[in-house]
Amino acid sequence: MYELELYTHPLCSDCKESKAYLDEQNVLYTEYDVSKAAEKEDALKKQTGSKVVPGFVFTKKSLLGKMKRPLVFTGFERNASEIKSLIQKM
Repeated sequence: MYELELYTHPLCSDCKESKAYLDEQNVLYTEYDVSKAAEKEDALKKQTGSKVVPGFVFTKKSLLGKMKRPLVFTGFERNASEIKSLIQKM
């Protein structure tokens, strides 16, 4: 089962679209607004290699409880099919 962290900015239309989709699908996620906390923007860059929002970070634990390498995406529209596929596994 995946856990999702979503990095957003309030002026980002792609962020609004992604949150609306996640809410429609009743997906639980942790949202980080990069405009309110510089450390979250730094975390986004560390996770995704970019400061582009929305940033999706899907994490999953192995059977032994260790964290597997996260799956990361920047942008909802251009990665919609992969993101929607992962959401079906949540």
